[in-house]
Amino acid sequence: MNFLSKVLNFSAERYLKTAGDLFIYEGDYESALGMVEKTLEMEPQDIRALVLRGDILYCLNRDQEALETFNRALVINPHSVEALISRAGVLDVLGKYREALECCNRAFEQILPYQKFLLPSLYDQNIVLLLRLKKYRQAQLLLRGSENRLPKEEHEYLLSCYSHILTRLSETRQKSRAKAKALNLALLTQEKTNL
Repeated sequence: MNFLSKVLNFSAERYLKTAGDLFIYEGDYESALGMVEKTLEMEPQDIRALVLRGDILYCLNRDQEALETFNRALVINPHSVEALISRAGVLDVLGKYREALECCNRAFEQILPYQKFLLPSLYDQNIVLLLRLKKYRQAQLLLRGSENRLPKEEHEYLLSCYSHILTRLSETRQKSRAKAKALNLALLTQEKTNL
């Protein structure tokens, strides 16, 4: 029985590797999905297979199924950084920005040193979500804080992408607030003169 179990696991690994290759290198999402389904038939609790399945479904524009798959992976392992990041991406597309941001924050808490390669995309995703939620100050702070956790070239790339946008949006917001304050002051002054 132990030998048979190892053979089955080896087959599941082979299917998973083939699915990954088809997905990443060939862009053959349908075939990749078929292979990952074979993996999950043998190993239904395999987090890597579930995350890959969700990523494939996402690329096939089957967002709700992808979300359900990531949810399933997170039931099995609530600390899966890959599942949290991918789930955040689907929630973003579905317009559920706050939930997506929560996933990013959980991923930041769970990330381990060997997963540092995920940090640049996690920072990028988090900044985009903060922009969508009009939390410009938080986005600026996160961008500044990324300098301490990212390699220099990754941090500089994020700066080149977002620093001008954040500056412009912050200035626009400050001008709008100043304009609204001036308008309110004018209305109050007018009301006092009418009394």
